[in-house]
Amino acid sequence: MKQLILPTILATLLFISGCTPKPSPQEKPKIDPSLPKVSVNGHINSMTSIAFEWKPSADTRVKGYYIYRSAPQDKEGKLSRHGTLSSRFISHYTDTGLSPNTTYVYRISAFNKKGQESEASKTYRVTTRPLLNSVSFFDSIGNLPRMAKLIWRPHDNASVKGYILERQTIENPEWKQIATILNRLQAEYIDYELEDNRVYKYRLRALTYQDIASTPSDLAKVVTKPLPKEVQGLKATHDQAKKIKISWKASEEKDLAYYNVYRSTSSSGSFDYYMKLHETSFFDMTEEDGFNYYYQVTAVDADDLESPKQSVAVQGNSLRKPMAPTLLDAKVKGKTATLTWKNNDKRTQTYTVLQTTKESWISSSTKKITGIKETFYTVPNLLPDTAYNFQVIAVDSHKIASEPTKAVDVLIATHK
Repeated sequence: MKQLILPTILATLLFISGCTPKPSPQEKPKIDPSLPKVSVNGHINSMTSIAFEWKPSADTRVKGYYIYRSAPQDKEGKLSRHGTLSSRFISHYTDTGLSPNTTYVYRISAFNKKGQESEASKTYRVTTRPLLNSVSFFDSIGNLPRMAKLIWRPHDNASVKGYILERQTIENPEWKQIATILNRLQAEYIDYELEDNRVYKYRLRALTYQDIASTPSDLAKVVTKPLPKEVQGLKATHDQAKKIKISWKASEEKDLAYYNVYRSTSSSGSFDYYMKLHETSFFDMTEEDGFNYYYQVTAVDADDLESPKQSVAVQGNSLRKPMAPTLLDAKVKGKTATLTWKNNDKRTQTYTVLQTTKESWISSSTKKITGIKETFYTVPNLLPDTAYNFQVIAVDSHKIASEPTKAVDVLIATHK
C-alpha cells in the first residue's frame, strides 16, 4: 500500500462522509473502458472508520465516483454500491459507523453523466482497528463502611476523554453502568450507599471522544465492611433497691467507639435511644420499687456502623416491695390491744404498726410505731369509748416498706 499523503484529509473526512448516504442496490454496472480508472493513493483506519484518498480525475467527462463495499454480514462477500460522490474534484471518502476489528472490502470507480462507470480500482481489504484496551491497572480498596474505593492508572491515550465504571453483584450478574467519569487524568472513584458485608465486582472501560468504549479492564472485587457483632452477655438485675444494673461483655471489635443503650417499658414496645456509653455497665436509677424496664445494647465502631440489637430484650427491675404480712388477730384487754400477724417475706427485717385514731365523725390521726422485730405487738394506753384501727407493714434491709395489711378495727369500752 502506498504511503497516504493527506494534507487536508482530517478537515474533509467528516464533510465527505456526511454527503454520502447509502444508495439502493444497483444493477450490474455499465462499463465505459475509456473513462479513467481511479488511482487510489491509500487508506487509513480507526476503530469505527476507514478513509480513502485518490487522485481527483482531470477528465471532464467524470461527474463523480461510486464507492463499492462488501461487509462481513454481506452475503457471499458480494460488493454493492455503498456511496456516491457527485463531483470529480472530490478526492476523499470516509466510511463511518463500522465495527472494530472487522475486515471490509472496497473498490472505487468513476462515473459519467450517463451513469457509465470506469473499470474498478484495485480491491482493498481493510480491517478496522481493534477496540482500545482499557487502563493497564485497576484495583480496589475494600472493608470500607458502605462504600468501595476504586483506583486506576490514567490511560495514556490522548483520544480518551474519560471512563465508564460498571458494577456486578452475585444477585445481579448483569453488568450495570454506575458512573461516567469525564476526565482522563482522574484516578479514583468512590461508590457510596452500598450494603454492609456485601461482595461487589467492578470493571472500567476507557471512553474516547468519539464515545467508543474500550475493552473492559481486569475485575476488581470489593467486600464492604461488616457491621460490628451483636453485643453478648447482656444482663439486668432484679434485686437492687431503687435502681437496675445493666451489664454486658466487652465487644471484640478492634475499632469499637462506644455502645448505644435502648430502653422500653414493654418487651414488644418501641425501644427508644437512652444513652451512649464507653463502659460495659451502668445503673439505671428510679424512685419506684419493682419498676420494669427492657433493654437492648449495640456496639458502634469508628465508622459509625452499629451492630444488630438483641432479638430478645433483657428485662430488669428495681427491687420490688416486700410482701405484706397477714394480720391474724387483735385482742383487747383493758386499755391495751395485742396484735398478731404472719410474716410472708424472708426479706422482712422489721415491722411498722399504723395506729389510726378516729377523733370525730370526720377527722382521724395516724401514728407509726416502727422497729418492731416480733410478729406481735401490744398497743398500750388506749382511750375508752374511742375507735381505732390498726395495720401492719413489713420493712426490709433497704427500708423498702410493703403495702399495709387490711385494717382491723378496735373499740375500747367504757371503764366503770
